[in-house]
Amino acid sequence: MRELRVLIVEDSEDDALLLERHLRRGDYQPLVKRVETQETMLTALQTQPWDIILSDHNLPHFGSMDALSLLQKEGIDIPFIMVSGTIGEDRAVEIMKAGAHDYIMKDNLRRLVPAVERELREASIRRQRQAVENERARLSSILEATPDLVAIMDLEGRIHYMNQAGRQWLGVIKKSHYAGASLLAHYPPWTASLIRDTAIPGALREGVWEGEAVILNPSGGEIPVSQVILSHRNALNQVEFLSTIARDISERKHYEQELQYRVTHDTLTHLPNRILLRDRLIQVLAHAKRNQRLTAVLFLDVDNFKQINDGLGHLTGDKCLRTLAHHLESCIRASDTLGRYGGDEFLIILSDLHSYSDIETIIKKIRAAVSQPLEFNNSDVFITLSIGVSLYPQDGDDEETLLKTADAAMHTAKRSNPGQCRYYSPEMNVRGSELLALETDLRRALEREEFVLYYQPQLDLNTGQITTVEALIRWQHPNRGLVPPRDFIPLLEQNGLIEEVGKWGLDTACRQAKDWHAQGYPIRMAVNCSARQFQQHFLDTVHRILQKQSLDPAYLELEVTESVVMQDTQSATYILQRLKEMGVTLAIDDFGTGYSSLAYLKRFPIHSLKIDGSFVRDITKNEEDAVIAETILLLGDSLGLEVVAEGVETGAQMQFFQDRHCHRIQGYWIGRPMPANNLFPLIAGKNNPSTR
Repeated sequence: MRELRVLIVEDSEDDALLLERHLRRGDYQPLVKRVETQETMLTALQTQPWDIILSDHNLPHFGSMDALSLLQKEGIDIPFIMVSGTIGEDRAVEIMKAGAHDYIMKDNLRRLVPAVERELREASIRRQRQAVENERARLSSILEATPDLVAIMDLEGRIHYMNQAGRQWLGVIKKSHYAGASLLAHYPPWTASLIRDTAIPGALREGVWEGEAVILNPSGGEIPVSQVILSHRNALNQVEFLSTIARDISERKHYEQELQYRVTHDTLTHLPNRILLRDRLIQVLAHAKRNQRLTAVLFLDVDNFKQINDGLGHLTGDKCLRTLAHHLESCIRASDTLGRYGGDEFLIILSDLHSYSDIETIIKKIRAAVSQPLEFNNSDVFITLSIGVSLYPQDGDDEETLLKTADAAMHTAKRSNPGQCRYYSPEMNVRGSELLALETDLRRALEREEFVLYYQPQLDLNTGQITTVEALIRWQHPNRGLVPPRDFIPLLEQNGLIEEVGKWGLDTACRQAKDWHAQGYPIRMAVNCSARQFQQHFLDTVHRILQKQSLDPAYLELEVTESVVMQDTQSATYILQRLKEMGVTLAIDDFGTGYSSLAYLKRFPIHSLKIDGSFVRDITKNEEDAVIAETILLLGDSLGLEVVAEGVETGAQMQFFQDRHCHRIQGYWIGRPMPANNLFPLIAGKNNPSTR
């Protein structure tokens, strides 16, 4: 039986029951409410929606005309059928003109069900028609209100319609000023040829073209835009017209340039940071290998810098580092590179050296530059530097080895006597034998089932719920205990075991996600991909594991770092695209620490960016870190990507990202990495971190 919500305006309960019986005979299951006053009818209308109203003509204090008047006053459209025992023809016509949809005599109730069915159909049609008209009006108002340029063109690019924003962009007011004019006239020549020769043919062929262009404003200035051109076909599949939407991306371009600089430069000293330093070192080594030139890496560390910070304050410490950076710049040649490696550490790359004496000359300049005290707030600050030196080619022939050997030499100098300089020697690798033993144990760890997965939750700031967890591998060594990832992950990468261990970790994580789903908690599982895993055969691995665990791909999020996808952008794009087609969610991990990736970012089919924890640590105290985080959030928003903040450890940091509409946060404030059983109460909402 069909459900029917019926509001009956009737003072006779017997007559109301009679109507209800006739409706039941017509295969309706009526939900009936009888009212007989204006007050009770108004309450009923406000309580729930009704499918139809059946009204007696004359009640002692209320009637059909009163009921119709109330409906019109409230703006409610409900089929209204008058049911009366005695009414003249003229009176019936009058009530129909007032808004009633039909009338039925009580002695002829066999007409009731057909009348109800007809009026319900007509009401549905009427509402659909009104919805279409409302939608058309809304779309028109939206087009005129949108800040983007929206235009309709013929197949040659001549304008037939342009919204208010577009008219303002191009400096045209009246329709007569642009109707029939070519949109191509408002592009610079190189963009006009792109639109004419590539964009419009592409839209005609594929149905849509999208890309970036430049539009000229009335004064000839360039407006960078993200533009879409669509072709629209008729019933015969012939293209009738084109439409285009262009969005001003000037602010995004500015942010991209700003972010590009901030990603590669230290915000305090404006020197190259470790990312750019590594890139410069790679270039210098390539040049040195081709030309057989001597190269040196100097690792510099400020001795007892913590005492400066604690004794004089962080502002003075920052001024000290800026001043030191200025002094060091005066000590090197134009062909050399100085950068801040992090904290109180600096790195100098010396290229095209003629002899070892060139190194000693620069070291002497550095010592002389820092020999004089620095004055801050009427206090003299004396600085000493511990310096470690590694040489190409004898101490290493790649950037990673040279950095490690220079770092080892610097720490040897610092341990022996602060303020000293040491050249690297193999004896400094005191942990070599220990690492070898660790690697031997590592090769047996997988077959001995010594690896375990810990899980760190991510909080959705919109819902306040744990929606995603990141799977993190740990090594439960039988003698050493829980080995930190930094001690064994690099070894896994070096000896190639990372692929097998990675497969185990992905399989285990997917199985755990499926277990949580079975308990009613649809958690998304995030898993890191290493550089050695991220090859084309990785696609088969992911596919097999998802099928084996019967896990919906949408609940697997694979994280790759910028450095991984930038090693081979063509191959990375292919792999990411296949993973996306598989249904897997994709994230760029440690975003902001990579180099030269912004130009490729929009090409990668990714879903989210993870702000590196190094930008979060001092975000409430360091304005530069806050600007970087805000820039990444704006960039993610402009590209339609989710943004996840890593390393959130305080309520103030959480509030920072919540105020700026970050999608998810991860860090100790939400929860440390933990076994699945310990995490379950958070997932189940029994200890929700959003209530802190």
